[in-house]
Amino acid sequence: MDWNRIPIASYVFFGLFLLTSVVHLVFCFFEMELPRKITKCFTTGFLSIACIIAIPTEPLVYLGCAFSMLGDLFLLKKHKVWPFVGGMVSFLVAHICYIAAFIALCQPLHYGYYVFLAVYMVVFPALFFQVAKRIVHQKKLIFGGTMYFAVLTMDLIWAIIACCKGHLDYCLLCTFGAASFLVSDIFLTKTMFQRDVKRRDFYIMATYLLAQGLIITGFTMTLLMR
Repeated sequence: MDWNRIPIASYVFFGLFLLTSVVHLVFCFFEMELPRKITKCFTTGFLSIACIIAIPTEPLVYLGCAFSMLGDLFLLKKHKVWPFVGGMVSFLVAHICYIAAFIALCQPLHYGYYVFLAVYMVVFPALFFQVAKRIVHQKKLIFGGTMYFAVLTMDLIWAIIACCKGHLDYCLLCTFGAASFLVSDIFLTKTMFQRDVKRRDFYIMATYLLAQGLIITGFTMTLLMR
């Protein structure tokens, strides 16, 4: 890997992402609500800019990160229904962007992969729906939540497929990132609809920021190696 291929500005903004992430997590740990909200969107904002500078010809990746930043903005008021829905839709689009990027990375693909994708998006929601009903008591959110987790788990599956298709070196980071994203969203769902816990935002954001950092780094390194 030729690290000189990455512009200095990208390193600067990635460094700002790391710095603001640490500061944000400190605010989350001490439950300082106002500074937590102020710093939240700066984290993925800086990461999005770093990604755009590093791989400007790969819009699927940096759009995924940008939609995640939009989701962060909506979820500043996650206990209100419509901001929560806006956040869910934003993150849904982000994961679809990441999945599309994995599919593009793994080309050429046998048609069986696309059949699997279609079948999975029918079978998973059908199986998960009953579980969702026991967790989420707002009927309007059950279907959306079911489809969201179907796409979220599909993101992890495609990261694993990318590793198996010859991109193990850096797509392994994406795999760990997608798994961390799943942990973050499961914890978010649990604390919103079942039982809240002390310092919930710290645990949610620690796993979420780790996920975004690993996914974007993995994509960037893999795409620059091609």
